[in-house]
Amino acid sequence: MPIDALDQEIINSLPKLADVYDAYGVQVNALPVDEIFALYERTGFLYPDKAARLLPHLEQVKENWRRMLRRGESLLYVLTAGDEKHGRASIAVWRTARNGWTSQHLVSENNPYASRAVMLAGSAASFLKGVDESHQNWFRPENRFPSRVFGSMVQTIGESFSSVQRHMYFALPRKLALPVQKGIRVVPYSPSQREPLCAIATAARGSVYVTAEELQQDVEFKAVDEMYRSVGLRRTRRAWLAYRGYKDEPIGAVIAYRGPLGINFSYIENRCDLLLHPTLPDSDVLGVAAALLKAASTVYQGFELSAIPVITDQIAATALTQLGAEFLRHYCQGIWLKGGQLRFYRHVEGFYSRLLARSERHATHLTFVS
Repeated sequence: MPIDALDQEIINSLPKLADVYDAYGVQVNALPVDEIFALYERTGFLYPDKAARLLPHLEQVKENWRRMLRRGESLLYVLTAGDEKHGRASIAVWRTARNGWTSQHLVSENNPYASRAVMLAGSAASFLKGVDESHQNWFRPENRFPSRVFGSMVQTIGESFSSVQRHMYFALPRKLALPVQKGIRVVPYSPSQREPLCAIATAARGSVYVTAEELQQDVEFKAVDEMYRSVGLRRTRRAWLAYRGYKDEPIGAVIAYRGPLGINFSYIENRCDLLLHPTLPDSDVLGVAAALLKAASTVYQGFELSAIPVITDQIAATALTQLGAEFLRHYCQGIWLKGGQLRFYRHVEGFYSRLLARSERHATHLTFVS
């Protein structure tokens, strides 16, 4: 993306990489895991439904976080700002692909200055490092704050370097017996399937998704898995494609992600992306979905949860319910690529500037009234 005048202003204002966190008043990995999780509880981030799903595995989840944090900023890092008196804010960032990161768990103890600091510091550091190819986050569309911040970012960044898509999150019982339909051929991914996989993923989710998920590079996550292995963990990915008979064009695909349990409290690190071609006839959806999920279920043998987290779209909703999956919630996946990082920074800065200006006007009004 060409650098425009506004982007150049941001570049000119950024500190050196070595000073970036101090410049924003942000600390990296300053809190131990127990204190981070306590902050999540105090801010209400662990709402009852989410807490209930996490609690049975809480100690394992904490241990996974501790292991990842041992690598400094290589696998997981947590940015914090503020203090006990004025309230803290925090955001966690973890490596989902070799050059792709997920930003998550943005929380604040009623301190918008601190939440702005962690957001801008993280974005500035990513730009200055120059090696991060993508960032993404996940949020519920009914959650007003992230929907306002991230749901509108495409307007600033543009469709070439960002996307926000609304998906459906299902829980598919692992021991469910899935039917097999004749005429549907499911093929495990191999390098010869790279172009067909990218084609179906582009049709279902768009080119920004394909780039961020690095489907044109290391589909099976061999490189990033080596990084996770260094702390005794794993990060892998498997994919299958569905064809009608012996035709050459795929009509669907499934991508099964595996990673340390609970990096994300909704278990996004272990999600199963079910991708169906938008033109797939309704009469074929059930058979294709069942065949793909049956293949992907082999990856989840020994999975700690009783159900597989499946992320799909409206086209597959009825079929998933008929197969016995439980619909949990809608989820939005927001993605911004390296070429849009400066405009993401600008977008966040603009949002918080408006938010803080309103807060200050409100505080002034209350002072005059009292």
